[in-house]
Amino acid sequence: MIFTGRGYSMITDAIRRFSKEAPAAVLFRGVFARVFSDERMNQIFRDHEERQVESEIVFSSLIHLLAPVVSGGKASVHASYQECEEQIGVSKQAVYDKLQGVEPSVSDALVGVPAAELAQVLIKAKATKPDPIPGYHTFVIDGKRLDGTEHRFWETRRMKSSPLPGTVLAMLDTRLEMFVGIASHPDAYACERKVVLSLLEKLEKGSLYLADRNFCDGPLIDRFLHKEAFFILRHHGRSPRWREVPGSRPRKVGKDAHGGIVYEQEIEVLLPDGSWHRLRRITVELTKATRNGDTQLRFLTNLPAKVSAMAISDVYAGRWTIETCLGYVAQALNAEINTLAYPGAALLCFSLALVLFNILSALKTLLVKFSAPGDTPELSYYYLASEIAEARLGMEITIDHAYWKRCAALSLSEFISWIKSLAKGANLRRYRKHPRGPKRPPPKRSSGKRRAHVSTHRILENRKMLA
Repeated sequence: MIFTGRGYSMITDAIRRFSKEAPAAVLFRGVFARVFSDERMNQIFRDHEERQVESEIVFSSLIHLLAPVVSGGKASVHASYQECEEQIGVSKQAVYDKLQGVEPSVSDALVGVPAAELAQVLIKAKATKPDPIPGYHTFVIDGKRLDGTEHRFWETRRMKSSPLPGTVLAMLDTRLEMFVGIASHPDAYACERKVVLSLLEKLEKGSLYLADRNFCDGPLIDRFLHKEAFFILRHHGRSPRWREVPGSRPRKVGKDAHGGIVYEQEIEVLLPDGSWHRLRRITVELTKATRNGDTQLRFLTNLPAKVSAMAISDVYAGRWTIETCLGYVAQALNAEINTLAYPGAALLCFSLALVLFNILSALKTLLVKFSAPGDTPELSYYYLASEIAEARLGMEITIDHAYWKRCAALSLSEFISWIKSLAKGANLRRYRKHPRGPKRPPPKRSSGKRRAHVSTHRILENRKMLA
């Protein structure tokens, strides 16, 4: 797409070369400019700040500072600060003070607002994924405690315990393969059942929600029922209080896709108002124990009987978790910067990582959607993120910022056309995924106490002699 105006073309030779040699990087930068305009970022801060006030460092400056670090283009926050020190115009300490004061409500909105814009792009492009159970818009709710940071506070210097800067609960839309909302808390030990309440305010009537056993209790089930939403929850065992329906015993109904034997029965659970509500209880005898040693999985659901117990088991087994999503980009995204010990800074960086994952996920979907006809390989988040990180500085130097502003200002239809024009010329094989087989168990090794090292050359020579 050619932009013209003020007597010159906004597409230069540099843009053409980048579009040919690094289309994923150009697409990423264009999408980032659209969902993360300075005005939108600063408005997010104004709308959701509670105590922190605007200062010389506007919120958009923090995002531009952190984005290269989280995406892998810069090694540290300090390195990124040195690159844009003149533009920021304040001291490094002032930047860190601003970071540590960012409130969870702002970090939460940082995910939700751009996700809504990306959803419009995917829906307009007709690039959404099918529902795991046809007719049920499916979401996954999961939580994660952030990894430990360095012992930066004097109170932790003599501790071996790892300082944890917070906890995050997120909601993933399986149609979009994106996080559409999060609820974060600075206390890593905060009760997930209380933190998740703000997410449950966004439940949609008729949609399906999957969650682990941490979210299986009477008050939360009551919220699903009140919103007329469907759920599949892994049964905690002790919570909620339940009883068998007279005459309803577990009955074998078949096998799931993994060969597990599936049983079903009707039970009643106790709700906060003292009433009992009837649900389906699905039990799966696993062919292989989980990493926690469980040989059975039990689920509670209010899905109608037309949805088979085997389908319910398969959907839960294939659900995405925060760890799974971040695992795809763990080699390229620096989601948890261990030098940022303050919860405000750590939660902001994690939220930004989820936004970048959303953009990568949308980018991956759009590249496949609009690529030239032919054999389409499964794309790797790693190679996409690697190209973006490598091309970032070159594009910032050679491509005028006015070009990205023009991209961001396009109508939705024009923006889809711009994406299509770049994606159709992309060589997707350069981003293809290389799945590996199952890992072999490592052999038992000698202690190495008597011989701390060996000569690789002699090992290879001995191999030749034995051949």
